[in-house]
Amino acid sequence: MSKACPYNIGDVVRFTPSERTKGLCQHFERFGLAIGKELPIREIRDEMFLYFDNGAGGFAWVEFSPVEEAKASINSKGDWPVG
Repeated sequence: MSKACPYNIGDVVRFTPSERTKGLCQHFERFGLAIGKELPIREIRDEMFLYFDNGAGGFAWVEFSPVEEAKASINSKGDWPVG
């Protein structure tokens, strides 16, 4: 993975793991994730690994897709919707 992570803290991404990752890890819920789940990024470690609320995550940024309309989904209290 030679590219830099294109995401920033606060961006909303959708978990879209590669076929290889699906084969290696079949229990994504152990990491607080589900295929297709949309989450706001809370931490980026080593410029590669994305983490979300409650420490969920730990997968490389390439396993996620951007969600374009993310900012519009913030509610009036400034909270993100539960995905």
